[in-house]
Formats: sequence, C-alpha cells, structure tokens
Amino acid sequence: MRRVQAAQGEILAEVQSRGPYPCFGYGSVEALLKDVVQCTRADGRMRVRRALACHDYSEGTQRVPATAPATREAFARGDINTAHVDSIVKTLAEMPGAVPDEDRKVYEKILVELAAEPSHPSAVTKAGRHLLQRLEQEYLQPDPPLPERPERELRWSWSLDGRLHVKGILDAVSGAQLEKLLSPLAKPRPGEDGERDRRSVEQRNGDAFAELLDFAQRAAKLPTEAGEKTALMVTVGLNDLRGHRCDCDAAAATHPGDRDTAEDHHADPNGESGGLRDRVNALVGRELPLLNGEIPIGVDEARRLACDARIIPAVLGSDGEVLDLGREQRLASTAQRRALVLRDKGCVFPGCTRPAHWSEVHHRREWYEHNGPTDLDNLVLLCGMHHRLIHASDWTIRMTADGKPECIPPKWLDPSQRPRRNTAFAPFPVDSG
Repeated sequence: MRRVQAAQGEILAEVQSRGPYPCFGYGSVEALLKDVVQCTRADGRMRVRRALACHDYSEGTQRVPATAPATREAFARGDINTAHVDSIVKTLAEMPGAVPDEDRKVYEKILVELAAEPSHPSAVTKAGRHLLQRLEQEYLQPDPPLPERPERELRWSWSLDGRLHVKGILDAVSGAQLEKLLSPLAKPRPGEDGERDRRSVEQRNGDAFAELLDFAQRAAKLPTEAGEKTALMVTVGLNDLRGHRCDCDAAAATHPGDRDTAEDHHADPNGESGGLRDRVNALVGRELPLLNGEIPIGVDEARRLACDARIIPAVLGSDGEVLDLGREQRLASTAQRRALVLRDKGCVFPGCTRPAHWSEVHHRREWYEHNGPTDLDNLVLLCGMHHRLIHASDWTIRMTADGKPECIPPKWLDPSQRPRRNTAFAPFPVDSG
C-alpha cells in the first residue's frame, strides 16, 4: 500500500510537469485531482505537496529538484507512510534558509531513519520540532536575545446569569505550570457507588481550576500526583548552567558556514564528509534545556528558572541524592520518580504517547515474586493499560547498555523478537556511529 501511494506521487509530479490540467479547465493539479479521485481539496493539496517535495518536476522551462530525495527513496521502498512523509516535508520547509544544502540532506536522513525504525508519525513530528528549535538557536540567534516580557493575556467577562467567561494565552513556562497543577485535580472520579465519572474533559478541567483557586485562597498544601508534589523541572547541562560551551560548539555558532577542511576528506558510509557528519551529530546530540523533560526552552531561560526556588533544577552531580534504594523500599522515591521522568519521558511501551504524569512505576523484576530491587535499572514507566498488558502477556522489558528500556515482543507477534523502543518521546534515535 505504501509503495502504491509512492507511485501515485511520481505520477502527480509528472502531471505537474506536463501541465495538462488547463486543457480540462482546471487551474491546478489539486483541483483536477479532487474530481478525478473524488478526494477533498485539502487531501488533494497534501498529495500534490508530498509529490512535488519527493520528485523532480518541470515548471515552465526550469527543472525543479526534489527537496526530500531521501524521503522519496524510503517511501518508494514502503519503509514509511504518508504521515511520515508529510511530517518530514513540513520540517524541511520550515528550516532556516541559512542552513546549507548539504546539512539539510543529513538532517533529512536522520528524520527518515527515525521514521523507518519504525516510529509513530507523532514521534517524527516531535523530532522535527526539536530539530527546528536547535537550528533556530544555531542560525537565527547568533547573539543572546534581550530579555522580553512573557506573552500572557487573560480576558474575562461576567454574563447576566452570574458566570465568569475566561479566555487567555500563557507562555510555555506558565502554561506548563498550569497544566501540571490542574492534571491531578482533573482526573476522573468515580461516584460513591462506583459509577464512572460522566463529566466531560472540559467540565473536569473547569472543576479542577475551581479547586485550584480554592487551594490558593486557603494557602493549603497542594495535592500530589503519582506520589510527587506538584512541581516543574528544568533539565539543563552543567556547562550551559555555568554559561559556557565547548570550543567546537562556540566555533560552530560563531561561524556556522565554516568547514573543517582537515576532516572533510573522511567520508562516512552514508556519503557525508566526516566534518559535516560530526557537526550535524554535535547539533542533534546536544541536549536542549527542557521544561518537564519535553518542552524545549532557551539556555538563558533555563538558567533563570534554575535560580527559582519553585523550580527543580535537574543537573548531574548537583545534590548527590541516593537514587538506588535496593530492597529498603518497595515504592519508588520522589527522587527516583523524577529520574524516571527525565529518562523515560512517559510510558516506555512502543508507540504509546501517554506522558510521565499519567504513567505508573513498574518493577521489571517483580518486587514481591522475584525479589526485584527498587533501583532505577529495575524501574520503568508504564501507562495503566500497558502496565496491565506487561503483567498479563508475553511482552518483556529489558535495560540496554546505554541505560534505556526497550520492549521485547512475544514470538507470535515477531518470531525474531526484535527489541523495540518507544520513540514517541525521544527526539532522535541514538547515533551508534
């Protein structure tokens, strides 16, 4: 099915090149396609955009090269689907114009490799967002920007029936803080007779906001979620926190167009020069400061937040907390859960998108039955559904040499039992080179 869809894209690129649609009274390929295959105009537009990005085509007397050639090859093999292609093409289109063409090709291959792992399209979209954030910091902000006031807006008005209508916008930090505060209060609550909570999500969020206001007014102790007091975490590297970077990073940021001629003659198996591949890997592999382990923020913002008493700075070697409790405690400690949030980001089951605050801590080797220790290398995060699945099926979880969990499918699903990682929360796959 994927290969057929890729072949359709090649046909559409040829239709664009030959330009027959005006002969039939249509102004564009997507307009013609809408009536020929009975699709919506939006679907036709996406098909044409996908086709022209993946294939060369003619426009007048000019030949326009494909902007996503590696994506075309993977699509033609059936390794990726249309959602993967759309995500990659969108990322490539939004890259800063200052990014050199040879760098773009390497970035495209990284996204294609992630999509073909296989990964869920949402993981590729998230990887694209992280990549664009890195490139914007690298090419569009050579000098530290001046501090700006956060963009926040709040409007309200009273209706005649005595209700307050609220509408507003929050910046990333305030938005994440509000979401973290509301999430434990907005969970479904069964009635006294066990009847399920029939409130809509919007109603639960409204009730949670009202509870939050009541808590704030009474200055009471705020509730916990999964054993963790409500708090924000900012993850930042020690060098960034201290305000300096390594020489190679500084040189790349100062002269992004320079080329390391001493290394460029070392080619890697994919055909990119060693210097180019090293620069790209350095950019992709550089850890962005993250808010709650998933929202990219600037280094200056991370330094500011790390000084805030209400924010938990996650810096290696900062406080010497003991995370491996062995058999002394069955439940994961607060420090361990924070470490699991930073490591797993959410449910570790392949393809699951449940975030960490909706996940439970699971002992890979059971604490009761098999004397499994309450240590980080024996703990993973799983959502409720996949927690039950792991206990009731032949799926297993193991830790790899890099300290990350991966799931082993049962033989009936995959006779070779190839290990699978959840890439929904990982921006990029680990570069084994």
